[in-house]
Amino acid sequence: MAKKEELLMEGPKRLNRELAVMLEDKANLQFRNLEVEPDNIFKWYGLLMPNTPPYDKGAYKIQIDFPQDYPFKPPRIHVDTRIYHLNVNERGQLCVPILEVEHWLPTTRIDQVLQVLLATINDPQPENAWHMEMAGEYRNDPKKFNKMAEAWVAKYSERRPTEEELAKFIKRRKKKMAKN
Repeated sequence: MAKKEELLMEGPKRLNRELAVMLEDKANLQFRNLEVEPDNIFKWYGLLMPNTPPYDKGAYKIQIDFPQDYPFKPPRIHVDTRIYHLNVNERGQLCVPILEVEHWLPTTRIDQVLQVLLATINDPQPENAWHMEMAGEYRNDPKKFNKMAEAWVAKYSERRPTEEELAKFIKRRKKKMAKN
């Protein structure tokens, strides 16, 4: 007899499997502090920790909202921390083709989406810019762009947690999830 798959939370098996994979992923050091809204597997939170300048000095809170018909429609990702980035608008919306309905494939997993998102944050994509002026600045005057981005990192980004703080977060999350 096949062993019944144990769900982490109430909700679709696909989201539970993806959540389990993400919670066990020790290799992705650029996406940390994954949390799920209590009693709502469709809403996740996390912390982006890019690894290239000028964004590598800060951390950025994000929200991931999965539609009820996920994986047939893409999740919505919102950057809650202000960031000077040509692919993120002032409301935290992203211009990343993988998240657009016409480019979305139901076989795409959230870990793949986050890899694309982090690659875009680390290496802005002028061809998919929200801000055309900023894209022009990025192409034509990268020193000016980086100086402004560095100023925004210093002013608005979250403090990057230490390894000790990250380990404590993981312990607290495990206790919280065990209660649910």
